[in-house]
Amino acid sequence: MDRSWIHEPNRFSEKFLKGLYNFILFAKASARDGRFACPCQKCVNMQRFSPGVVSSHILQNGFSPGYTDWIFHRDPTSQTSDSSYSHQNDDGLREVDAQEQHGVQQFLEDMAVGYDEIENSRSRVENDWGDSSTIDDGTQPTEAYEYAKRFHDLLEESDEELFSGCRKHSKLSFILELYNKKCMYGWSDKSFEDLLTTMRETLPEGEKLPESSYEVRKLIDALGLDYQTIDACPNDCMLFWKEHIDEPRCLHCNAYRYKEETESSSTSKRNKIRKGVKVLRWFPLIPRLQRLFMCKKTASLMRWHFDERRDDGYLRHPADARAWKDFDSRYADFAKEPRNVRLGLATDGFNPFRSLSSTHSSWPVVVTAYNLPPWLCMKQSSLFLCLLIPGPKSPGANIDIYLEPFIEELIHLWEKGVDTYDAHAKTTFKLHASLLWTINDFPAYSMLSGWRTKKGYGCPCCGFNTWSKWLTHGNKYCFLGHRRFLSYDHSWRRNKKCFDGTEELRGPPVRMTGSCIRDLWDSNGSTRDLNGTNINITEGCNKKSIFFRLPYWEYNRVRHNLDVMHIEKNVCDNILDTLLSVRGKTKDNLKARFDMQEMGIRRTLHPFKLPTGKYEAAPALFEMSSTEKKQMLRVLKHVKVPDGYSSNISRCVDVKHKKISGLKSHDCHVLLHDLLPVAVRGCLKDRVARALIDLSAYFRELSSKVLKVSRLEEMEVEIGEILARMEMIFPPSFFTIMVHLVVHLVEEAKWNGPVQYRWMYPIERYLMTLKAHVGNKAYPEASIAQWYIANEAITFCSRYFEGVRTRFNKPARNSDDMDLLRTEDSPVNTTSGHPIGKVENIILDPTSWVQAHRYVLYNSKEVLPYIEEHKDEIKRKLSSRNRRNNASRLIEIEKVHHSTFVDWFKGRVARLEEMHDPRFTAELKGLARGPNYGVRQFKGYITKGVRYHANCREEERKTQNSGVVVATKTSSLEVGVH
Repeated sequence: MDRSWIHEPNRFSEKFLKGLYNFILFAKASARDGRFACPCQKCVNMQRFSPGVVSSHILQNGFSPGYTDWIFHRDPTSQTSDSSYSHQNDDGLREVDAQEQHGVQQFLEDMAVGYDEIENSRSRVENDWGDSSTIDDGTQPTEAYEYAKRFHDLLEESDEELFSGCRKHSKLSFILELYNKKCMYGWSDKSFEDLLTTMRETLPEGEKLPESSYEVRKLIDALGLDYQTIDACPNDCMLFWKEHIDEPRCLHCNAYRYKEETESSSTSKRNKIRKGVKVLRWFPLIPRLQRLFMCKKTASLMRWHFDERRDDGYLRHPADARAWKDFDSRYADFAKEPRNVRLGLATDGFNPFRSLSSTHSSWPVVVTAYNLPPWLCMKQSSLFLCLLIPGPKSPGANIDIYLEPFIEELIHLWEKGVDTYDAHAKTTFKLHASLLWTINDFPAYSMLSGWRTKKGYGCPCCGFNTWSKWLTHGNKYCFLGHRRFLSYDHSWRRNKKCFDGTEELRGPPVRMTGSCIRDLWDSNGSTRDLNGTNINITEGCNKKSIFFRLPYWEYNRVRHNLDVMHIEKNVCDNILDTLLSVRGKTKDNLKARFDMQEMGIRRTLHPFKLPTGKYEAAPALFEMSSTEKKQMLRVLKHVKVPDGYSSNISRCVDVKHKKISGLKSHDCHVLLHDLLPVAVRGCLKDRVARALIDLSAYFRELSSKVLKVSRLEEMEVEIGEILARMEMIFPPSFFTIMVHLVVHLVEEAKWNGPVQYRWMYPIERYLMTLKAHVGNKAYPEASIAQWYIANEAITFCSRYFEGVRTRFNKPARNSDDMDLLRTEDSPVNTTSGHPIGKVENIILDPTSWVQAHRYVLYNSKEVLPYIEEHKDEIKRKLSSRNRRNNASRLIEIEKVHHSTFVDWFKGRVARLEEMHDPRFTAELKGLARGPNYGVRQFKGYITKGVRYHANCREEERKTQNSGVVVATKTSSLEVGVH
């Protein structure tokens, strides 16, 4: 065996690592109890350790240069090709220790091997180029080495027993499993410490449990990734990093960087660590993406969009959409490697204190990887917190200052890439990544894109072709002009009376491209608006977005997504407040009528002066009487929806005062999609109800998980007509910017795919999780950062746990229990699921018994041939005497079959038994005999993820899970349900 690698100076060179690998395999033959002598320069064969620890020692300390005969490691009788750090017993069988039972050993090995391979790849490139300065993957040259060293150290600690003789757990596996439960069930640090104290008192002497939750946190943090703190200017002018890291004051506003020190402080100023007024917390994205590929549990999933996605013309995933495919066409080299990552960025502000009286606003920046399959990519476990922008105020347009570290990472990932080890392919490759779009509400849209969304050109999709009008009395802009989206020969285009008093001959606006915006900023140029007026770019934009530093950003068609969640909320609020005439919120008030009078439209609705000096106005087409309002509200008050479908919306309905208040975004989602169309029927005039019902259908179809491009093209035409129809019904003040944005949602769905990957629901839920872990209210962002690091580590590690409940295998609320009612000798396939509620023993009446028997027979595979045989007999009997037409004959056959099959089947099985026919089985005999008359009756049952209740169980509930519908087993000429 070649041993020249011992003298190799670079311990992460390919030669050294290969030699070390072969030595470990060689030395395993001398192992006793899985340990052998360590030949590192520090131990010099004086101590024995496990293979993982020996490997770590040699990498850290080097191999003893004089030890070339390997006399302490006898020649192996048989070599193993197993590259893991496990050992073999005397029978040659691989022993599985406690760490491997819980997956901890596998996790540590995957991470150690991954970082070893990255450092090995770096060393090979350095040797090829002869200059390490040419290598820049966004990390320090020794970062992969440091991570490898950390996990090798953890491998050493993983051998430590929890207590003497414990085989179920090691110290590390026990702590990880316990901390996993803490994170899953929300235990406080204090309760966790008390639990540790109780366990130390209970376990045998010599136990190795940590003394406090702080020690546990240190261990958990070692499994995860770090974050960096960067001081920021108190006025959001700059970051104190890179070449400005030592600046004490802002270079733009001269604001002092640090918090003022008090005179009474007893700490020496020389030793005191100064704290920044504002501190940005940056969680580097590159090592987190690398870890997705180093993990065997997730590496293959990062290729799902390429290997397993169904490409049949439907839109189910962003990879099906045009934006993804156009990007691949433009950047073919990027698309050749399916492991290259497509990212989406989301951000929003939130109050971390759960107090409405506080105005503190923290801004997390979250990233998701769209390579993952649909059921994973928007889950909280797949979201990366990349930046935590401090409060107490929103950064506003200056958010670009805080995005600089993240943008530099993206530029590096695009231009140079990073060496990454793929645990699935067991190779190292160059990982690149691109940002597809951002996800944000409308205020954050303005902050990220730079578009002035509160001005007359407030629609970022229409750009400078936005149709807007300032309402003098309403003191706001309205956004009409939806006739532009109609076909050119549509009659409404020339209808002046019903609209704004003008003909509409212009076509739909063309979305401004990124290249156009970039060119206008670079040249400080001007363009023309809808009326042909020359305007400067600064009238529509307040900045050139930092995202334009990305080389590909200008070519992305839809760079910032309109948020369907908040648009639905605003549209629903507008409709309900206006229909119910909610004071202070309705869009139809005297100010709106005066604006209509000023515009010279709908003269019958203009206000008129009373003798008392007050003004009144005729009721609008959509106005309801008090009785009609109460009728609509009663529907919403008493409606029952399935369990888990929505919150209790009835709590928001006040029938007496004729108003709805306290609706959350998802409440509006449910109302707009399903409940509003039912509630307005019979309360509004047909013309108004039809417009609202069509709008609801549009949102419902737009929110489908599967979209068809041809149908989306039809919806583009339909939404133009719907909004134009609403312009004839509602006043101009109704058409806020959020109502207008509805017309652009279909175009974005065509380009970017289903809305489930682009709306704010998963992001808002994630922000709620962050808010729940603000432990120290004096430092809310620091609390969130500390929790995130620990939670990220334990979440990632828990992917390897076996036989332990984690967030990845935790059963859903309505999960099936497949084995509860099924036995090996069941004559039929028992339906999966399990009962809920009290069990009651009853006797079936004859009708119910026959129905149950018939249902089992019709749904048993063993009976299908006899069903056809029985129908053939009936056909032969009827054909000789029945001269009816074919349709009537089929119906009669079904009726006779339905009423006589049970008795016929009993006789048929009895004859098979008498004749000793080989087709006869015990299962057939049991099916023919029928069910017992004595049965167990349940008040509820869960099956296939759905909860079903008996009527008596839900009388006092706000949900309805009764009313099961079963399709009839008759011919297609007589279809019905039971």
